[in-house]
Amino acid sequence: MGMIFHGLTTNPEWLLHRLIYTLLIVAGSFLILRWYGNVIVHLMDFLGRRRAMSRGYGVMLQRITTWFLWLIVWVVVLRVWGVDVTAIWTTFVSLLAVIGVGMLAVWAMVSNITARFFIWFWQPLQLGQRIEIFPESLTGEVIEENLMFTELRQDDGKIVVIPNNLFFQRIIRRLPDVGKANADEKIAP
Repeated sequence: MGMIFHGLTTNPEWLLHRLIYTLLIVAGSFLILRWYGNVIVHLMDFLGRRRAMSRGYGVMLQRITTWFLWLIVWVVVLRVWGVDVTAIWTTFVSLLAVIGVGMLAVWAMVSNITARFFIWFWQPLQLGQRIEIFPESLTGEVIEENLMFTELRQDDGKIVVIPNNLFFQRIIRRLPDVGKANADEKIAP
């Protein structure tokens, strides 16, 4: 026999099963995503020891995939409760398509993101490296890299934020490390 809840007839056994399934799915997903977060942290530490790499890459990867995985979990939970997610899923995918097309229309963002991947692939500069950019004569140590900008700390301590696409329009000189250059001068007779 069912209960009447806000005008709907429901079966308590059906509700109990759905509640248990939901709790198991959410708890299991939480544990799996916590484990996944630890794996990403260890992976980024491992890759960071092999080459200079900004922690921003790991954070970005973890956030994007975690949000996507939680979206899938909630779609599964809605299916357990008998909700037809076709319309929700279609709306979400359409929204993502509109956002994607809107992002492509913004040249500066796309060019900076693309430049970041090329910089990461060809490595004309690396985290911790001293560089000079011509004709502006900007000199400093690369202290941060992200999808849009690269940050340089100049010798006077000021931080300069440079769009990534600028590195494909300017000449870059790699400079020796100041501490290493001073040590080499002391050793030389």
